Amino acid sequence: MTETLTNFRPLMDLSSHVLVQLESMLAQPSWSNGGRLPPEAELARQFGVSRPVLRKALAHMRESGRIISRRGSANFVQPKADLVSTAGAPAVLSIQTVFDMKRCLRFRHVIECAAAEDAATVGDRHAIAAIQAAFDRMLSLPAGQTVFEADFAFHLAIAQATANPYFAYTLGAMKDQIRLTIEFTRKLQDRPPDQVVPRVVSEHGAVLEAIKSGDAVQARAAMEHHMQQSVVRLLEDD
Repeated sequence: MTETLTNFRPLMDLSSHVLVQLESMLAQPSWSNGGRLPPEAELARQFGVSRPVLRKALAHMRESGRIISRRGSANFVQPKADLVSTAGAPAVLSIQTVFDMKRCLRFRHVIECAAAEDAATVGDRHAIAAIQAAFDRMLSLPAGQTVFEADFAFHLAIAQATANPYFAYTLGAMKDQIRLTIEFTRKLQDRPPDQVVPRVVSEHGAVLEAIKSGDAVQARAAMEHHMQQSVVRLLEDD
């Protein structure tokens, strides 16, 4: 038994050393928005250790919520964001894990389904024209614009079409968190920031058409489907 522990101790020491190096690497600004780690074989060569040693360090980081594994052996660094909130709310609201992203999406589900319903009920033609314009921008992104900006503009236009300023205010306050969730999901899927996903466009189109027709029930249902699919895209392979 003593011999076994003696043989095991260097492996533990090495993995602890690699863990310190990994944490130092991920503390760099280039990793603040998350992303895919290099393959295990490449990381093992970089740190000069065997893959079993590296895997022990990676396992520790998974347990702490710093990275997640997806699509076989791929490891993804989770983004971090701190938002200073208004009085009466927590001093800092952070997104650090996929669980935080799910909670953000759950809150959006509640707010945005109601916003789509109210926008259809109000039926303001100028506001609906703004939603249409945001949708059209997603179909033909201006040079240098990311999908996130077009996507957020579409949802914000719906919030503004409710004629209730609290919808737009709440969505605007969450913009950085929504950005992190969308951009991290796209990294999981290896999608460039300017690549439009046809499935998302179709979901947006269904919400738009329901609002244009003044069908509040269908507008809510279409937005609910879109938000549910957002969770699917975050948690499952596309």
